[in-house]
Amino acid sequence: MDDGRAAMLACDADAEELFDEARRLVPEIRGRAHRMERAGRLDEDLVDALDDAGLFSILVPKRWGGKGLGPLEVSAVAEILGGADMSTAWVSVFYMMHNWFICRFPLEVQEQVYAGRNSVRCAAVWNPPGKAERVPGGHRLTGTWGYASGIVHAHYLIAPAVVDDIPHWFLLPREAVQVIDDWDMGAMRATGSLTATVENLFVAESWALPIETIVSAKAGEAAIHPESVYRYSFGALGASIASACLGGLGTAINIARDRLFTSKPYGIARSDREPSRIRWAHAYQFSRAARAVRDATIREMIRVEEAGAAKPPADAEAAFGLDNIFITQGAMEAARSLLDGGGTSGYAANNPVRRISGDLAMIATHILSNDYDVLMERHARRILGVSRTSKRS
Repeated sequence: MDDGRAAMLACDADAEELFDEARRLVPEIRGRAHRMERAGRLDEDLVDALDDAGLFSILVPKRWGGKGLGPLEVSAVAEILGGADMSTAWVSVFYMMHNWFICRFPLEVQEQVYAGRNSVRCAAVWNPPGKAERVPGGHRLTGTWGYASGIVHAHYLIAPAVVDDIPHWFLLPREAVQVIDDWDMGAMRATGSLTATVENLFVAESWALPIETIVSAKAGEAAIHPESVYRYSFGALGASIASACLGGLGTAINIARDRLFTSKPYGIARSDREPSRIRWAHAYQFSRAARAVRDATIREMIRVEEAGAAKPPADAEAAFGLDNIFITQGAMEAARSLLDGGGTSGYAANNPVRRISGDLAMIATHILSNDYDVLMERHARRILGVSRTSKRS
């Protein structure tokens, strides 16, 4: 299977260096994955190693010492890390992408945040909104937010609250945030997605921005940085988690292929069993097709963003969403088929395919990537041009 490099890439030396660094860390990540899953968080020194390798700086503008790259390269690194461990890939991709959020904040904020570093480990949460009260010079913020992936190792947290009926994101130093150790889940355990809370915290005016301003291409007109990705909307980075899922599935396929020849229940090699070969071939072919879809999707996303619209057309945005659902949902189903086809022993706690299958199933329910029922309905409406209130006659 592919080693994780997106097939469509024609990359410069900086990108190739990052891919090599990511691949170099894969054996170390795999060796720790089961222990980190049981611990419910990533190892601190592993996160430091990922950071030192420059992976989190992939989107950071060169002005701050980052690589200044874009969606293609993020997806390639996501796939490599996903092939090592989905929890590690999840946190790492968020650390990469959340630097993009920070670099939409005013220059004075960025100067403070990037002083002495070329990337920032920033967790981010989308809901529920906290309460923000206007005070001289800024706001008083109170809120509690769950599922703050990466908060364990973060320098900052981006948290939502409503200001004058407009949803804002507040950029908060990690030391100002209380963390509640309540992450007790059956999958994606090593993400350490704990709950964060603040009470009556003063946040200066420039450290809060409307969410729409941050995620939309509208901010591109006033972009501080010359890199093209800062004139894109956040949707341009939308294939990153799907790419991590492809990496995880690729590892499951490789492991299952080996087991076809080494596993011999009742003395019969799985490679001699038609159902086992069929399950494996289905996963293998889906992975090949999904990579082709992913590559084409990212190319089209970039083409649409380069056209300079304030927001991608609704039908194009929906099509991108459907592509990501196809990849994530299909990866989940293929990995589960491989797991079930491997027999009862596949459910051993230290079996990587068991972990991959569970992690993909959990990602497939996440609203940002593939909450299947909600997002399929939303994308269908946009493509069909049907309003939410339309009813059958």
